[in-house]
Parts: sequence; C-alpha cells; structure tokens
Amino acid sequence: MFSQTEFEIMSKMSTRNIVIAPCGNRSHIFKEYWLKQKDQKQFDVCLLFYHETINDPELYVDTDHFFHLKDFKYHMLHKLLTELRPEWLQQYDYFYFLDDDIEIDTLEINQMFLLSRAFESWISQASLSKNSYCSWPMFKQKSNSFCRFVGQIEVMSPLFHKDALQKCLESFTGNRSSWGVDAVWSKILGYPEDKLLVFDTVTMRHTQPVGGGELYQKIGVDPQVEWETITKAYGAKKQNYKEYGRLQLVNRHHNKVNYLIYNFKQYLSSLKQKWNDYDLNSRLVSRKNKLFNKQEH
Repeated sequence: MFSQTEFEIMSKMSTRNIVIAPCGNRSHIFKEYWLKQKDQKQFDVCLLFYHETINDPELYVDTDHFFHLKDFKYHMLHKLLTELRPEWLQQYDYFYFLDDDIEIDTLEINQMFLLSRAFESWISQASLSKNSYCSWPMFKQKSNSFCRFVGQIEVMSPLFHKDALQKCLESFTGNRSSWGVDAVWSKILGYPEDKLLVFDTVTMRHTQPVGGGELYQKIGVDPQVEWETITKAYGAKKQNYKEYGRLQLVNRHHNKVNYLIYNFKQYLSSLKQKWNDYDLNSRLVSRKNKLFNKQEH
C-alpha cells in the first residue's frame, strides 16, 4: 500500500499519531483489525475501558495505553485529554477516535493518518463499506471518488487534527448520547468547506446497527432530545451533512470516460508542446536553409 519513501516518512511520524477508542469486555475488533499488522502500525493505541470489571487483562497487552474510566466515549475522551493526559494535545498531531465496532485494519489506519496530514484536514473519516450499518448514506464509499469535502463528520470515527480538537474538546461532554455533538463541531470550526473530508480510498465497516448498541441501553435519555438541545445551545445547524466538492479518481478502472478524455488532453498537450518547441518560423527558416545549402552544392 505504501512506497518505501512513504513508509519512512510515516515511521518518523509514528509518535505523532494516536488511536483512542472505547473498549469493553465484548470488544475484539481492535485486536483482529486495528492491530492486525501491528509490526507496521504508524500510530499509538489507547483504549478507554467502560465496563466495571476487566475480564481478560491479557487481551490488552499489545496496546500502548490503557485506562479504566467506566464512562461514555466522549466523556472518557474529555477526561483523558483535560485531566489525565493533557500533554498529549502537544505530543500528538492527529487523534483518531474510533468506536469499538469499526472494522478497519492497521494499514488502512496508517493511510488515514497519511492522507489527513497530506490534505491538512481538520476532521476526516474513512468512507463506509457497502455492507456497513449507517445513519447517513452519503458516507458510503463512492466508487469514482478519491475524497469528498463535506459539511460534517460523524461521531463514530472522526480523525482530528490537534488544533481542531482543542477547539471542539469542550463539546465532548455536552450530552450523554453524543447525538448532535458532530453538528456542533462544524459550527465551532466555522462551517469550513474544504477542511472536513471523507476519504473514499479508505473504507471501514460499521458492524453494529445504529442505535442498537450497549450505549443506548445505559444513557437513560432520549438521543433525539439531546440532539435538539446541544445544537440549540451552540446555535448550530441540526445537521450539515452536505457535500461541497470532491476529487475524482481518473483511471481505466474507476472512470473509463474520464480516463479517455484525460489521455486525449494529454496527447493534445504533447502536440502543442512539440509545436511550441519547434514553431512555424523555425520550421520556415530551417526549410530555407536546407534549400540554400542544396543550391550551393
């Protein structure tokens, strides 16, 4: 997936990227996917455990950090980054907040950090595979797209740049369900049209039905009400799931028509370049000289 040069660059940046995710006794995806190629990972992993009792401590030995905080995802993240490890906001450049039911392997996570850095995104996410559970179909992978610039990124798997994270961190404890918190991020960041990205070249699979997880049995509140309340409190749009633009893949596999048009334009460009390099006047002078030389001989 990476060239040798890209891999060397990522190796130098490895301590600047971190995945921080909730984890419970039934969580296993982090082991099977996120750490699938652990010898190639270019990021640290921190798990925030939410159950009262840890049934199998040995399961987490391959992670870099582990905290037993027993709370909701964004409340644990807020506590971690404001009380327990506030220095991480300076140590790391990019923070990937995956839900524990997201299948995305080590190399794809590496790719997400690499692309987010290259595009200088504020918040980004991978696209959803065709067989994912989802709330918003716009986040399903688009086959002819490299990336899309959107108005909002979902709470289940945002990848933050540290500057955007510091601005949005206060909103993490705005409610228990986290519904509407992502709408607030867009408002806080000023509704940018080129800094929130979905990368279609990287896919993840959301494995659990929306609204059917353990969280919704524990929160004791109506997520819809929380969504309304937090967006009103921040004066934010209830949702800003729109696409502002995209970069398309232009190759034989993804878009044959665009590929042919691109190749034709390249051909015309090469002809134009040849003409400019050897223009009409030069051709006439050259022809005249050849005729003159022939007459002399």
